[in-house]
Amino acid sequence: MKFREIYYKEPVFRPPSEADSLLIQATEGCTYQCSFCVSNIGKPFKIRKTEEIKEDIDTAFEMFPYFRRIFFLDGNAMVMPYNQLLEITKYAFEKIPHLERVGVYAHANDILSKTDEQLKNLADAGLKIAYIGIETGDDELLKKIGKRTTAEKIIESFYKCFKAGITPSGTIILGLTGKDYELSQRHAIKSAELVNKASPVHLKDILKFNEIPKWYISLLTLMIPPGTKIYEQMIKKEFIPMDINDILVELKTFIENISEEVKNCVFRSNHASNYLVIKGILSDDKQKIIKLIEENLKSHKNIRPEFLRAL
Repeated sequence: MKFREIYYKEPVFRPPSEADSLLIQATEGCTYQCSFCVSNIGKPFKIRKTEEIKEDIDTAFEMFPYFRRIFFLDGNAMVMPYNQLLEITKYAFEKIPHLERVGVYAHANDILSKTDEQLKNLADAGLKIAYIGIETGDDELLKKIGKRTTAEKIIESFYKCFKAGITPSGTIILGLTGKDYELSQRHAIKSAELVNKASPVHLKDILKFNEIPKWYISLLTLMIPPGTKIYEQMIKKEFIPMDINDILVELKTFIENISEEVKNCVFRSNHASNYLVIKGILSDDKQKIIKLIEENLKSHKNIRPEFLRAL
């Protein structure tokens, strides 16, 4: 039997936790132009036709009938019109009865543009996780990197996900300020403050949950590939990248400023860009994480070699 090929627009990026998921190209590129990101290089933004997406789901199921998760590409697939995103999510579950969840990358503004009812309908249909690019909790830095949102809006996007039953998974990028100790400290502290405020404990009186829902915060470390705006800044000596110890100090400052309000939050720094792989639960494992960072500031014994780092 000859299968129709599943369509992909390279390069393809997905979260580490979606390594075993079926990747379906729902959109191409991203509607944003952040200074550090490669998702738009050679990939003008496009929303694919619904029927094309369905055909890829059909083909994938014939070829790989045992997968249990789908991740809709690309950079911020949550930007898709509500009706279309709902339709392809429902179709995926109709076609694949044993499917557990659908996931997407989401900009905070994409989430805020949808009503609470729409997000609830998407969650009920099976869209269970949204990977939200926080990048930083510092509004000035958000503006500088072209994120076109604010810390307040990012926090609100987390709240809307919690209310809808969609698990938010936020990512923060270490090294965004370059070799500027003052800005680095502010980036770390304000990012921790954002995470503290985004915690679902602040919604307990509204949601009336019996237990705090699980959520995720992950760290990436800045990579500077050619073609990005930040690469051009580096060439012009307008941006000086951090070294390993700079990154570890920024990471330590972030963890030190996480409050006890951050409960049932799975924390990871296992992306290939990171120098130090960390797994834990915030804020339960806060002191263990700090100890690990301090040990590696002294010895670098667990540091990932530069040649193994990648996007």
